[in-house]
Amino acid sequence: MVSADAQTGAEVTGWRGLLTRQHTKAHRAGLDSPLKNLLARARAGAVDEARALAPGLLAVIFLSLPNLLPIFWPAIDQKQAEIFWCGIGVILLPCVFSATLKGALLFWLPAAALIPSALIYRSLTGSAVQAWTFVILAETNPNEVGGFLSYIIRAVILAPISVIIYWQIVWRLVPRGHRLLWPSRIAVLLLAMVFPLRAMSRVGRDFAATVLQMKESSIFPSGLAVSAISALNIRSQIGDRSTVARDIEVRQSSPAAREVCILVIGESARYRSFQINGATRETTPHLASMEGLLSFQHVVAPATVTLMSVPVLLTPTTATELPRASSLPSLVSVFKRAGFQTAWYSTQKKHGMHDTAASIFSADADETKFLSGSFAPGRGIYPSAMDGELLKPVRELLAHNGSRVFIVLHTMGGHQHYAERYPPEFNRFGSRGIRMNSHVLHVAVSKEDAADFINSYDNSVFYTDWLLSQLIEILRGTHSVSSLFYVSDHGENSADASFMPFDHAAVSADVLHVPCFVWLSPEYRLHRSQQASALASHIPTPCSSDGTFHTVVNMAGLECSLLDLTQSLASEKYQTRQRFARDLTGQVFDVDEKLGKSGL
Repeated sequence: MVSADAQTGAEVTGWRGLLTRQHTKAHRAGLDSPLKNLLARARAGAVDEARALAPGLLAVIFLSLPNLLPIFWPAIDQKQAEIFWCGIGVILLPCVFSATLKGALLFWLPAAALIPSALIYRSLTGSAVQAWTFVILAETNPNEVGGFLSYIIRAVILAPISVIIYWQIVWRLVPRGHRLLWPSRIAVLLLAMVFPLRAMSRVGRDFAATVLQMKESSIFPSGLAVSAISALNIRSQIGDRSTVARDIEVRQSSPAAREVCILVIGESARYRSFQINGATRETTPHLASMEGLLSFQHVVAPATVTLMSVPVLLTPTTATELPRASSLPSLVSVFKRAGFQTAWYSTQKKHGMHDTAASIFSADADETKFLSGSFAPGRGIYPSAMDGELLKPVRELLAHNGSRVFIVLHTMGGHQHYAERYPPEFNRFGSRGIRMNSHVLHVAVSKEDAADFINSYDNSVFYTDWLLSQLIEILRGTHSVSSLFYVSDHGENSADASFMPFDHAAVSADVLHVPCFVWLSPEYRLHRSQQASALASHIPTPCSSDGTFHTVVNMAGLECSLLDLTQSLASEKYQTRQRFARDLTGQVFDVDEKLGKSGL
């Protein structure tokens, strides 16, 4: 039998255990309650977030149609996908700073009216609305607008429909007062910033801001504001060109009774494809047989792309000082200040991704003609007038104008697509005229296609040879102190390039080694014998075409504070120096150090 004391002790112990267990449960319940409430609120917030984001994202996607459709049409485009995702981040960016989702979307309501216009523009040009679009609009006259009247009518009709659709989605479906949760805000911020920052990290410091601007300007709808501001800057630069050389004093030593100077800027010309420079094919029969023509053997371009190279050719700057170029007087403005009649004739477009930076300097001339029109479409599409069409305005100018004339001819030369750069009668090497894939660096080129590209490129060189010979004959016929200076903005890779064959922008010997020719009339050689002798002596001298400004100014016997004779091939004071260039990203590099002993 169990004693009474033992029984009582067991009962006490049992009650204590029960109380302890109940206390523990109560304590756990007290701890679990806030956690459960927190989880419940999180689940409720996530549900509310999902309910708000579903119609919100629908509105964002509708507003982003100009960014979305180009991902799939006319071809899959990864870069455009980046623009689309970045655009979503930009549209929702106000939400990061506690704006309501509905308020952020309503902020973009006016932009919905522009969706049809952006889509129509993209279908016509293959590119997003850019700064040069607004520049062209500012320069367009009513007659030019007439050609686009049907597209304008469509855009006007569809604009209110687009606004109504966007309004219905945002006003009716997006809940009022909802603010994004922090995880969503962080995601939005990453979308808005990651892709632009990554692009900026790939370029040099000088061009980080430019790359950011280019990236942001491609995004609809925020890019419209960026492009409009950039357009105002371009217009300001063009307008300011009239005063940039106002305080420069220019005089000419021993001026001639009549003097004509022509500067020809070539495009994508490869040094070793010219017969006069050792090519086995007869690509330059006229130049090769021309007496007195000087072909410089070791000239390198200051950049691998036109928009960085041409400003250096035309101004007293170098590759390392490129950002200063647009604020400096150009060759055209210096000749104009010296009393020359100046003209700029071009078969390149006036405005475009690769064109505006060069054509800004055309504003310095007394007369300008862009024979291919004002606008360069995107996606590597460059239809243009033939370079031979430049001969007519040159003849007309020399027949009717003054005793001293300076002409800049900006040609299309050997730019892709090669077969479109010459008339059929110049198909000397039997090209079939196939078009090049605009993303050729990503696509293997068959041997058959490569052979055809080589043939069509050599045909373009053959056409350039004819053009230069015709210009020289025109100058010869003036019986004046005349000169022609030809230099290509950059070269072009051939089939044997390991990266980016049949293209430029990459750093290679073929892209940087450029042809450079000088022709001097008999009258010039007599009148400016010192310059003629110096030019001939520098044929084998390693140099950079960033000295073009100084050489051409010196060739004409002009004197001004901008002239540096140590950079002029027409001077006995010329000094060899390090040759720098910029790559596609804007990075500056030493050409000889980068390419080593490559014969440049």
